Amino acid sequence: MGRGPTADYYQVLNEDYVEGTMTCLKPSTIKSVINTQFPNILNIEPTNSCNLKCIYCPRERSDKGVGFMDWNLFTRIVNEASEYSKLIMLNFHKDGESFIHPKFIDMVRYAKKKDVAKTIHMNTNAVCWTDRIIDEILDSGIDDITVSLDAARSGTYKKHKGIDCLDKVEDQVRRFFKRREKLGLQRPFTRVKIMEFDDVSKEEVNEFIDKWKDVADMVQITGIHNWSGEINNIKVTDETSQVRYPCVIMWYALVVNWNGEVTVCSVDWNTEIKVGDVKSQTLHQIWNSHKIKEARKSQLEKRYDKYSVCKDCIVWVSVGDITDWLIQQKEFYL
Repeated sequence: MGRGPTADYYQVLNEDYVEGTMTCLKPSTIKSVINTQFPNILNIEPTNSCNLKCIYCPRERSDKGVGFMDWNLFTRIVNEASEYSKLIMLNFHKDGESFIHPKFIDMVRYAKKKDVAKTIHMNTNAVCWTDRIIDEILDSGIDDITVSLDAARSGTYKKHKGIDCLDKVEDQVRRFFKRREKLGLQRPFTRVKIMEFDDVSKEEVNEFIDKWKDVADMVQITGIHNWSGEINNIKVTDETSQVRYPCVIMWYALVVNWNGEVTVCSVDWNTEIKVGDVKSQTLHQIWNSHKIKEARKSQLEKRYDKYSVCKDCIVWVSVGDITDWLIQQKEFYL
């Protein structure tokens, strides 16, 4: 599907990730890579500012306010990461639109220069893409991009994202693929995504597939969650489970917010599970802190309501239940 190295590249991703997700590692990968030195996946939030007002995003309710990561703080994070085994993935996003940060492309280039990750990935709405930005993206070395379009029709786009600009964004994304093809580049692998909202018809999803299947490297259709119950009036269509088991993400991932505060999960929109602050600690220290061990222990003890962000979350489902193995890794929670 598409013009890029779809089969070969996506096979590489599938070596580590549960198919259909770029958050959940396979149990076999988890068991072979987790360690007490450093996380295997790192999310860095350049900014939580955004140029859209999506109805399904709690970003503006966050207590941390809106801001931009300081360059020196960013380079300190990446420099530390480069001292350890290469990350499986560095995600350049969390709650905002990373391209709004004035030094975002420089951030990508710096991370690539330091060779910190097997894959550098980001999510974007592509609203601010221009010909200049497209050329900068293609020159930056970023490996993987997910473009969140989430609609095939202008009415749906405006209803969900608050702005009527779907035609403009689609044009920019097509120009991106044409420019990449003209330059003969194989990266970044770029997928376009739509989410299965209850009010998005199967016909519109099929329209989306038809519109992009011969353009993008991959057309991704994902379920939705409601940020652990924070967003009302949204029907959850993501994968669920009748049986609750520990969220293994806490054993392999960390998230650094724009202000340096560190949490264990990209769903933790309000930094409820704050396990450290990189302005005063190293990530290695945070990865072995009492606070993060307490969070992991609460999962093993099935105290899923200890944190409200965990109580009604479903992001943990895709990994599967490896509780017995996690219990044996005592250095992670004692």
